[in-house]
Amino acid sequence: MSEDFITSKENSLYKILKKISSSKGFRSEVGQTLLDGVHLIESYQHSDQPLVLILDENTHSSEVERLVKASNHVKCFTLSHELFVRLSDLKSTTGILALVSIPKCEYKTEPLVLLLDRIQDPGNLGSILRTARATNVGSVILSKGCADLWSPKTLRGSQGVQFKLNCLVDQDLAEWINHFDGEVIALTMNGNSLYQTRLKKNMAIILGNEGTGIDPLLLKKTSQILSLPMQGGVESINVSAAASVFMYEFYRQFKA
Repeated sequence: MSEDFITSKENSLYKILKKISSSKGFRSEVGQTLLDGVHLIESYQHSDQPLVLILDENTHSSEVERLVKASNHVKCFTLSHELFVRLSDLKSTTGILALVSIPKCEYKTEPLVLLLDRIQDPGNLGSILRTARATNVGSVILSKGCADLWSPKTLRGSQGVQFKLNCLVDQDLAEWINHFDGEVIALTMNGNSLYQTRLKKNMAIILGNEGTGIDPLLLKKTSQILSLPMQGGVESINVSAAASVFMYEFYRQFKA
C-alpha cells in the first residue's frame, strides 16, 4: 500500500475531499461521500471497497491500524491533524475517513415502503433508516427537502445502513403516489389507532416534517390516517420514534 502525506489545503485531492464533506450538490455530482470512523468503513466493506483511505497524522489507534493493514489494496493518504479536523465535524476525531462511491439504488415495493416528507434532522433520518433496515422495509422514498441521505451526520445516525437499503432521493411524492399500486396511509395526529388496524403488505406509509407535519396535498392522496395512542397532555412524539413504533408493529403483524 502506498501512503502520501498532505499538509497543504491547496492540495488538489484535499480540495475535493473538502467539497465532498461540505456540499450535498457536489456529493451528488461526483457520486461519492466520506465515511468517518472504523465502524462505518467496515460496514461499507461488507459490500464494496473504499476508493481512498484518509488518516489523521495523530492517529495511534490499534483499530485504525488493523483496518489499514486489512485494506492493503486501497490507496492511503495521511493528512496533517489541522487538515483532517476540517473534514470531520466531530469534536473528537476518529482518526480515519474513507472516500466511497454512493450506490445506485433499485426500487422495491414489498413488504412496506416509507415515504419521507421533508424530514430535516439528519439524526431523525438516520434513526428512521436504522429501524427500516431492522424491520425489512422494501424501499425508502425521500422527498425534496429531506436531510441529505449521504451527509456525514446522516451516515453517523444511520450507521451506514443506507448502503444496504433501497433509497430514492429528491422524489416528487405526490407523483410517486399516483403511480403506486397499493394502499397509501399517513401516520399523524387524529387518526385511527395503529393498534386497532390490520395492516397490509404492499403498503406505503407517509411520515411528515418535524415542524409542519405531512403536506396537506399528500394527505388527500391517502386512504386512511393512523395515529399512536398517547396519554393525555402529550401532543406528539419525535418523528423517528413514531416511525419506529409503526415499523415494528408492521413487522410484528407479519412476523408473529
